Amino acid sequence: MLIEVVAAAVVAGGATAAATGGPLVAARRRARRAGEDIREAYAARDAALAAEGAAQAEAGAARTEARTVRETVERETRHLLEARLPALLSHLRTPHVTVPGLLTPELAGTAVDRLHRALLDAVAEGVAAESERVDEAGRAVVRGAMSRVHSLQLRLQDGLSEIQRRHPDADPALMADVLALDMLNELIGRAAQTPALATGSTPMLFRDDTHLVDIAVSAASRVRDFKERVGEPVNHLTRSVGVMAQSVEPLRAVLAELLANAVHFSHGTLKVDVSLHETQTGASVIVEDAGVGLNAEQFARAERLLSGAHPVRLVELGDPPQTGWAAIGALVRQYGFQVSLKKSSYGGVAAVVSVPAALLVEMPEGHAPSVHAPAPVRTPEPAAPLPAGVRSVTRTAETGDPTALPRRRRKTRERGTGPVAPVAELPRLEPREAKARWGGWQAGRDKGREAVEAVERESAGATPHSTHEDTPSPQDPPHSRPSEDVRAAGSGNTPVPPTERAPHEGPRSTPRTAPAQQRGHDL
Repeated sequence: MLIEVVAAAVVAGGATAAATGGPLVAARRRARRAGEDIREAYAARDAALAAEGAAQAEAGAARTEARTVRETVERETRHLLEARLPALLSHLRTPHVTVPGLLTPELAGTAVDRLHRALLDAVAEGVAAESERVDEAGRAVVRGAMSRVHSLQLRLQDGLSEIQRRHPDADPALMADVLALDMLNELIGRAAQTPALATGSTPMLFRDDTHLVDIAVSAASRVRDFKERVGEPVNHLTRSVGVMAQSVEPLRAVLAELLANAVHFSHGTLKVDVSLHETQTGASVIVEDAGVGLNAEQFARAERLLSGAHPVRLVELGDPPQTGWAAIGALVRQYGFQVSLKKSSYGGVAAVVSVPAALLVEMPEGHAPSVHAPAPVRTPEPAAPLPAGVRSVTRTAETGDPTALPRRRRKTRERGTGPVAPVAELPRLEPREAKARWGGWQAGRDKGREAVEAVERESAGATPHSTHEDTPSPQDPPHSRPSEDVRAAGSGNTPVPPTERAPHEGPRSTPRTAPAQQRGHDL
């Protein structure tokens, strides 16, 4: 019974399974596909999440890089404003200051670097143009002011000379005070002339060629206490070397500044040595002191200023401004002198002023140096006689001698054929005695000229072409009569006794004539 029941159940279960087997398999297949879809959806979600994470990471990296670049540019711009621009302004004032480069070397060649460089160049050009305008305006102010002061100084100089001429018999103590004022006036003139020359003004014009040794003596007289501080020039010249008229005052200004500088930086008991030499290319004047000397940096600065090859701004002259070397450099550039410095044998400074042969002349035989000029150390040997039939010439182009100087000869009227008495050497006189003699000679000369002029006016019809300016008066001592150009300049050019005014031996200097709207700006 039991077996039958079990068999029936098995048969019933098999029938039931056979009836339900198809739908179950389909359900299982659908379930399997749904699972796959779910897995794909999860995979897609994971991929999307991964992509989103990557995008966010990339965006974060981009934001970080942008922030880094911005910070770098800000730091570089701050460096430009705080370091590079101030250094550039300092470099424009003092070239030895260096301008730093980029703070971040990685920016070299980038747009930031190019823009910063363009900004620095624009600032430099703008500052340079404005500095040039301001400097030129300052130069014009200095030139105008110093020219007016120098003009007044020249008027005072003429007044003091007129006092000496009109009062030859005045009290010696009073005349000594007048000479002291004259010396002070010379210092004022140099103090006014030097800044004007350094700022582009032109020196005075001289009427005649002048002996080089006279220029050296006259330059020394423009220095304070020159009698005690400047030694007598040692004249090594073997010929009567002179300087052309247009270069007399520039050369004298150069020597005066060098002498003043040497005296200033030397001890009060030490003298400054001056010597004159002939060279293959012209002549030279050496100013040598035993002062404190110069270090390497000072030598470099002095050579730069004295060369005249570099423009000098007012701000480079210091405070208070030191215009001496700048003035020398300006004259060197304009007239062709050459000034070099070296260490002297005494431990100080030796300044060598070279004058080219183009500015030199050989003075006429009848035009001797002033009584203050030292005699040559070596007496020149007389030239050997020329062979018969050979004509003597003096020009370099004819002789072929590169060291020969052009000879200047004065055109004078024939003075007769009688023998000329030899001139004895004049003795050295005391200042008071010389002043008295010179004053008497001047008074007699003036009276004699007035008498000659009266006679000539009466006999003008008989000798219309004769004038007392062509023949020296019997009272005129040798080599002291002024030239025709100087006499034509007026009473202000009357010569002064040599013992009283060493700076003005020979022809007087006069300011350059300028148009009315520019007068006062030229020295």
